[in-house]
Amino acid sequence: MTRLSAVGWRAFLVAALTMFVVPSAALATPTFLTPATLSDPGQDGFQSQVATDGSGNAYVVWTRSDGTNFRIQYSTRTPTGAWSTPVNISDPGQGAFDPQISVDPSGNAVAVWTRSDGTNLRTQAAFKASGGSFGTPVPVSAAGGDATAPQVSMDNSGRALVAWVRFDGTKGRAQAAIRAAGAGGTFGAISTLSAAGQDAFEVQVSAGPDVDANAAVCWTRGDGGSPISYTRIQCSRRRDVVGYARPKSATPTRLSLVPAYNQCLIPTRVHAPPLPNNSCNPAVQSSSVLTIGSPDANTFAANGTVAVKYRVIVGNLATEANEADVNVTVNLTDVRVNPGGADYVGRVLATSDLRLTDKSNATEQPEPGTVTDFKFEFPVDCVGTGVTTIGGQCDQNTTANALIPGMVTENKFAIWELGQFSIKDAGPNGTGYASCPPTCGDGDEGTFMRQGVFAP
Repeated sequence: MTRLSAVGWRAFLVAALTMFVVPSAALATPTFLTPATLSDPGQDGFQSQVATDGSGNAYVVWTRSDGTNFRIQYSTRTPTGAWSTPVNISDPGQGAFDPQISVDPSGNAVAVWTRSDGTNLRTQAAFKASGGSFGTPVPVSAAGGDATAPQVSMDNSGRALVAWVRFDGTKGRAQAAIRAAGAGGTFGAISTLSAAGQDAFEVQVSAGPDVDANAAVCWTRGDGGSPISYTRIQCSRRRDVVGYARPKSATPTRLSLVPAYNQCLIPTRVHAPPLPNNSCNPAVQSSSVLTIGSPDANTFAANGTVAVKYRVIVGNLATEANEADVNVTVNLTDVRVNPGGADYVGRVLATSDLRLTDKSNATEQPEPGTVTDFKFEFPVDCVGTGVTTIGGQCDQNTTANALIPGMVTENKFAIWELGQFSIKDAGPNGTGYASCPPTCGDGDEGTFMRQGVFAP
């Protein structure tokens, strides 16, 4: 056997390895291709916007003059094909500009733009089914005010979120509407998202996979600061809000009150059948400083009546103002000093526990929830009548928002569960309600009247 030198062995190995090497395919080198001109010559084309669907098809819209007015034009391209011939998708006769386009994973598309209706600028939109053509444009923003700078985004099911800025007569407001999926889809109600008082602009949208669960609209807005106002970014997200059971109506609510008596703790008697419960004699009023006329107790004529009424004031969703409220009235007659029977002049306190269920339970609303029980209370002023046969008169006619600003808000569907309503006296020192609200009582007050029924 012939022995190979070191050099020979190396040559032999190289030759052997070469026999088993398979040439590889040429590596792909992604690169931008030579630009294609989409808009026709002879007029300016500008403001292009592009979107791509899940299959790689590209969709482009832009603004171009037709020689008289600006029009919105459109072209598309498959992943391996050429760009289609441009077509006009906005109507002639009035200028159109600021186009935007979005497509869903199936290739359906919605384009939006700004166009004059002859009086005001409006946000318009057109739908294109996958493989089809754009349909007739429809106005999305309301008439009577300028709407500009539209944005559009489609979710996975083909619903479209469109937002724009509309002038409310004083400031620009961010508004939005949702289009249902498919060729027969229509736009739902318009929602005004930004608050009044400061301009909103630079609206941006994202529908996410599900426009009802993931959508967000964001914009820039002044914060109204003084002496320096800064621009702030605000966003409104969209999600499904689970409500709660509520009646058609529970207003007005009328309550009657009776004199309050101490609970029987050490019985001295037994009530007659059919209520053979332990009882206390004598009956002791809870208030040591106030009473009402009663011939068998203090020789004064029985003229005492107490009425409380809660009445809902319905708001108007068509206006920016919050007109919703709850009117509360309290009327007490024949309020007398105990003992002596003179007209009572001063203040008493109307109070009840309140369990509130509404949609205002987070910074981002609506957010349904039930508030921990709290005292809803307010002072009632009493004056003398100057009539010897009847004591002092106590009246209050107010609203929840007057007592606690912002307590009642339109479209929050608030349910008030009222605990027992009562009237408290000012106590022996008579000083507890001078600064009420917010401080109501200094500790010596007693219950004068409680919600109840008198059966003569």
